[in-house]
Amino acid sequence: MELTLNRLTKRYKEKTAVDSLILELTPGIYGLLGANGAGKTTLMRMVCGILNPTSGNITLDGRDTTAMGENYRDLLGYLPQDFGYYPVFTAMDYLLYIAALKGLTKSAAKVRANELLETVSLQSVANKKIRTFSGGMRQRLGIAQALLNDPKILVLDEPTAGLDPKERVHFRNLISEISKNKIVILSTHIVSDVEYIADTILVMKEGRLIHQGKPDEITASINGYVWECKVKPQEAELLSAKHTISNIRHEGDKNMIRIVSEEKPCEDAAPVEPTLEDLYLYYFSEDVKHENTEKDYRPA
Repeated sequence: MELTLNRLTKRYKEKTAVDSLILELTPGIYGLLGANGAGKTTLMRMVCGILNPTSGNITLDGRDTTAMGENYRDLLGYLPQDFGYYPVFTAMDYLLYIAALKGLTKSAAKVRANELLETVSLQSVANKKIRTFSGGMRQRLGIAQALLNDPKILVLDEPTAGLDPKERVHFRNLISEISKNKIVILSTHIVSDVEYIADTILVMKEGRLIHQGKPDEITASINGYVWECKVKPQEAELLSAKHTISNIRHEGDKNMIRIVSEEKPCEDAAPVEPTLEDLYLYYFSEDVKHENTEKDYRPA
């Protein structure tokens, strides 16, 4: 199975959300990283057929996915960043409703819904109304609905939003288990969610794919740009004003700081091995400062 994006482009008036993107996807987990506005959500919506590209196309094993119609949609599982649900539905009712929309028979839907509620640890609240759920519980229900039809292409937009650390680990293990023979596209701001499970990391910026490769391959691109040094708190403040700081650890009366910089930030700084989080900060440090207020571009 090969999903191919052929110079995929999406424009909104003066804004180009996805810019001539070329990509070949085969079974495996693809971690999609990028700041708000990078085009990640627009890309995933085009992959799922929710948005039509301005130009370019998507093919599955050489067949245009638009022309495939329902046959392509039957292969898809999608968890949007803000998935819709009916608060008066119980978890079981909701999954049975979505299963009906996806064409599952009643008997198959019941079995599958029970399996997935157990998988996402919601079996005990299967008959509780969704309006009583916490944000993390609703997110787990969203993950379950995306898996109902055992999709061959699974697209997850910020799937761990609202999950606590234990739930996030459980989710990562789940995705690793089910990813065999599936194309999984997982977009997230939480780098650790993809650092350990992604076969390939895709880094998007301003609608373009700027990096693609295994985690250790792409972090090698910033070798020599990550430093650590132990300084007094006053000096740490000065360095924070000038450079991108990825971590500060207090050690007695001094601070051990980790700095992402192309130049040696201070005399005592020593180079260290970069991580995927360092790479993210290297490309998106300015964007990170505004991520609490910015959202991926969508048409009005």
